[in-house]
Amino acid sequence: MSSADPEMVCLEGSPEEIGAAFGAVNGADIRSEISAYLSGGRQRDELLKATETYREIVERIAPHWLEEAAALAGAADVDPEDYLAYQGAKYRGINTPECFTYFSPSKHNAVNQTLFHKNRDNRDRPQCAYVKGPSTGNTRYRFVATGDTSDIGTMMGLNEKGIAAAADTGAPDPNPRYVGMMNPDLMRLILENASCVAEACKMLEDIHQQGIYAGAKVATNWMFADAAGRVARIVQYSDSLNFTHDQGDSLSMREDDRGKLVMDALRAADGSVSPDLLNRISRTEPVLAKTNISAMTAVIPDSNPDLFGYAHFAVYKADRTVYVPLYIGSLATPRCLLDGTCYRNSKALASDWSPENVESGLENLRSGIESSAREALAAKGPGAAREVLTRGCQELATTALRALSC
Repeated sequence: MSSADPEMVCLEGSPEEIGAAFGAVNGADIRSEISAYLSGGRQRDELLKATETYREIVERIAPHWLEEAAALAGAADVDPEDYLAYQGAKYRGINTPECFTYFSPSKHNAVNQTLFHKNRDNRDRPQCAYVKGPSTGNTRYRFVATGDTSDIGTMMGLNEKGIAAAADTGAPDPNPRYVGMMNPDLMRLILENASCVAEACKMLEDIHQQGIYAGAKVATNWMFADAAGRVARIVQYSDSLNFTHDQGDSLSMREDDRGKLVMDALRAADGSVSPDLLNRISRTEPVLAKTNISAMTAVIPDSNPDLFGYAHFAVYKADRTVYVPLYIGSLATPRCLLDGTCYRNSKALASDWSPENVESGLENLRSGIESSAREALAAKGPGAAREVLTRGCQELATTALRALSC
C-alpha cells in the first residue's frame, strides 16, 4: 500500500516492517527528540543503566517491540540502544494532571455504538495517529492509536475487538516506583491483547502483581470500555490497584468540575449523544486545558468493530485542529496523520480559525464511505470493505489537511 501510494503508509506485517516504515516517515522528529533528551544534562551511560530493567521487561513480555524499535531506530538513523532507553525513560518526568476521559454507552447514544473520549495533556511534541496491524510476534489485535511522532507507545486507542483505552495522570503517589514500565507501553500491551473490559482489567492486575508498573511520582487513572458497552475505571498506585466497575452507564474520569460539565451535557442529550457532542465537550473549558495536545473520540459499533470501529483523532489542541476519522479496517495510514503534518499545520493556523464547518463536511463524507464499505462487505467480503475504508481514510485526511492548510 505505501509503495503504491506515497500518501499512505502501511504499518502492517512483521515488527521489523512496521518499525522501518514508522522510522522512515518520522526520522527527523525521532532524531531531534533523542538528541534533545540526551543533551538535557543526562549522561548516556547512566540512562542506559537506569533503563536496564525496562529492557528486560520488554524482552520478557513484548519481545516483538525490541524488533520494531531496532528497525525504527535503523530507519531513523539513531542508535537502537539510545532509542529504547529514551522510550523507557521519557514519561517519568513530564506528567501533567489535566488529562480527562469520559464514556457514553449505546443506550444513551443516537445510534447503536459505544462512545469513548480522551483529552491528552502533556508537553507539546509533534503528534500523530495511525492504524497498526502486526502479523507476527506476540500481538493478537490490530489497533488505531495516537501518540508522539517519536514514540511506539500509545496515549489512547481502540483495538479490533472494540476495546478502547485511556490512562490519565492521577494524584501524587506516596510510594513512587521509578523502575519498570510506564502506562503508554502498558496500554499498548492491553490494546494488542485484550478483547473485552474483563480481559483488560485482568491484564492490568497481572501486570501490577508482577511489579511491572512504574508510575513515577503520580498514580494512573485508567479507563477501559468495550463493544458490549461495559466500562471500568481503575486507580493505580505503585502499591495498590482500585477497580470501579460500572454497570454500563455514562462515566467520567473524575467527579470534579470537568466531570460535572461532562455528565450534565451527556444527560441533557440522553438518547441522542453523538461523537460530535463528545468532541464539542472536549473543546469546552475546564475539560479543555491549556496543556492539551491531542484528543480521541472512539466509536465502537456492536458488530464488526474490526472493520467499522474508528476514532476521531485530533493531533493538536482540540479547539485548534480538525478531528479526523481513522478506521481500524483501513490497510494503511494517511501520511499527513502519521508524519506530524496535520499537527504542524494546525499549530500554524490563524487564531480565529474554526474547525466546525470543516467537520460537518467530514462527517458527511465519512458516513458515505462507511455505507460504501458495508455494501462492499455484503457483496464481496471483508477484503473489499478494507479497500474502500483505506481509500476513504485517505480522502478524509486529505480533505482535513486541505482545511488545515489555509
